[in-house]
Amino acid sequence: MEDFDVFTNEIEYSGPAYKQILNKYLKEIPYTPNGINYESGKKLIAEECLADGLEKECAFHFTESVSSSVRTLAVYREEQIKNRGNKLSKITKYIEPVKNVIASSTITKDEERLLKLLPNDFEEITENLEKYVVSDELPLHKKYMRFGSENNVDNFLKILGEFPKEWTIVQLTSPYNPNENLKPFTDYRTEISSVYLTLLTNNYLDYMNFGPITVEVQANVTKVGEKPLFEELYSLLSENYNTIEKAEFLNKKSLIKNYWNRREDIDLRMKSVINVMYKEWLGGWSSLLTGQLADSVLRDNVIKHVDTVVSDWRLTRLTSKQKILLYNLLESSMSLCPQQIKSCVRMILTQHGDPDKVRQVLTDCESCSKEFRHLNELCFNCLSDCFDKIHHLSVMDVIRAFSEAANQIKDGDEWADLKKARRHPVILIVDEMLDTFPWETLPILAQQPVSRIENVHFLYSLYKEHQDRIVDGYFAAECNVGRYVVNPEKDLERMELRMSSFLKYWCESWRGHIGEPPTPEEFLDYLSNSDIFLYCGHGDGCHFAKSAANGAGVEGASGSRTAALLSGCGSVRLSRAPGRAPPSGPHHHLHIASCPIVIGMLWEVTDLEVDKVVSTLLSLYVPSDAPVDWKHVGKAKWSQGIIDTNVDIKGQFHPERDLLMAVSRARTATIFTMIASSLVARGLPVRIRGKSDEHLRKWRMELLSGWD
Repeated sequence: MEDFDVFTNEIEYSGPAYKQILNKYLKEIPYTPNGINYESGKKLIAEECLADGLEKECAFHFTESVSSSVRTLAVYREEQIKNRGNKLSKITKYIEPVKNVIASSTITKDEERLLKLLPNDFEEITENLEKYVVSDELPLHKKYMRFGSENNVDNFLKILGEFPKEWTIVQLTSPYNPNENLKPFTDYRTEISSVYLTLLTNNYLDYMNFGPITVEVQANVTKVGEKPLFEELYSLLSENYNTIEKAEFLNKKSLIKNYWNRREDIDLRMKSVINVMYKEWLGGWSSLLTGQLADSVLRDNVIKHVDTVVSDWRLTRLTSKQKILLYNLLESSMSLCPQQIKSCVRMILTQHGDPDKVRQVLTDCESCSKEFRHLNELCFNCLSDCFDKIHHLSVMDVIRAFSEAANQIKDGDEWADLKKARRHPVILIVDEMLDTFPWETLPILAQQPVSRIENVHFLYSLYKEHQDRIVDGYFAAECNVGRYVVNPEKDLERMELRMSSFLKYWCESWRGHIGEPPTPEEFLDYLSNSDIFLYCGHGDGCHFAKSAANGAGVEGASGSRTAALLSGCGSVRLSRAPGRAPPSGPHHHLHIASCPIVIGMLWEVTDLEVDKVVSTLLSLYVPSDAPVDWKHVGKAKWSQGIIDTNVDIKGQFHPERDLLMAVSRARTATIFTMIASSLVARGLPVRIRGKSDEHLRKWRMELLSGWD
């Protein structure tokens, strides 16, 4: 650390001292740290690791930097429920330190004073203490949820290795911003200039035996006269809320016309946001978000295709990270435009090479220095010049070579299967700062199974809780028991008519409440004992469980296997209390209750369009004995509770037992982008398995024998 400068009133830290302070803070964090401060520290150390080329350490610290307050909530609620069920659990917590002191061969002065407070008859004390056996040995997925020594790089890599090989897990993280520790969220929420994209699990990482890897993507870059993307998103969401909120008071044709004009304008603005995200922000980096190819032959062909270019051009000094990025990029080239591909190839070749080799050949430049932290700090001329010297090739020639390879995939008949190839699930870990963006509706992800999760800790916990029911990367679900709560507050009459008529027609065996609220115990029973739970009303409905006898709210739902579909406004939105309080959402509480998946809305929506989406989703996913497929049923009088089955059927109905794919297909049921992009799934991939599946049949037999 350098001396204090009395003239500038600032302290400047040298690099080693800076890292020492960071490490000291991170190693001495309290048992339940302040969420925002903990996350900031983790982001800082992750950025330092990335600058030093420590990819695994960087990924670990980034995974620690998201949704940390939710971990504290989960641990706290688990302790509450445990103490309520076992009155001695708190006593044993207090006794354990005393037992440790008595059993220790060496004691401190403080411990010695503690022993003096106890009677001299240690044998009798020890005998009494043995009655209270302290059994607190927790499995790793519970230890990892806490803040302790188990949260380390080795356990992190072990956890990634345990996840199903079918999963592609990607984390999107906002960079460190000191204002997060000082200001309210609304004051700094648009101050994001880049996003870190961390690929945690992926086919090509396994193939190269390398990773995880992280890339920094420039964000919020705008053209002259344009509003920054973050500002535009929050602005249109505010206008969307105000427009919908005032809709019920419109009683003149001119006002109604103005309402629909505003709705159309908001919709166009959301389309523009998605377009800018995809084309100008992520560009070719969006290829890292795609799911793994189910057909391993296609994957091997992509590897061979890229390796051929590498071999032909003798690019022997490409790093493993560069190859992995190229594999992903060319695999997705059919979904990308030429400019996205060329730009991304250029960044892969010049900004993700070996920094030490670049320093060796970097020449003097007015704007560049050998003291750079990241290669993207160097100007394009220096990066190109260094690439030419390291590989003895022109970077422009190599860019053209890979662009041509991408064109061969896009135009070649032998690659036709790649465009419509089935893909395994994608699980996005989205930083709370980035959670409002509609990532799932990016064109490259629009037809893939995608879900979100709070962090690696919650993903691992849910996976371990339901591990016996995970088959081929999916939670093996049933759909026999369905429960619902429709219009419990009695003020959405047309929605009630629509959804009650749909449920009677398509889900005749389901039962629940229509036009009346359930009791707290009934609400918890629905969450605990149904395969699918549907809530249609304002918000998320979880407030109906608040006054339950167990006092635990929805977290008190036991052994939940429910796929929860909450169709109210903002039902899976992250909400923030005033000041610097951490965000929270109903899905947090449901995941704590082990609910495998929660589907809902990111912002305010209108009931008719949502009813179209929700009914389509359920008709795709839930098998039915209904005489006519829901897609073909006449709905001219649906808002009156009347559906017409006397129709001509055109085309064939294709059910979808993959719930995430059903969500993707259901978005097409509305013409409004604001409604479609609001629908997201949070949790594990879920699929209804066929009766012939051997693994599931075995699980069912074990379950039935347990009931006997």
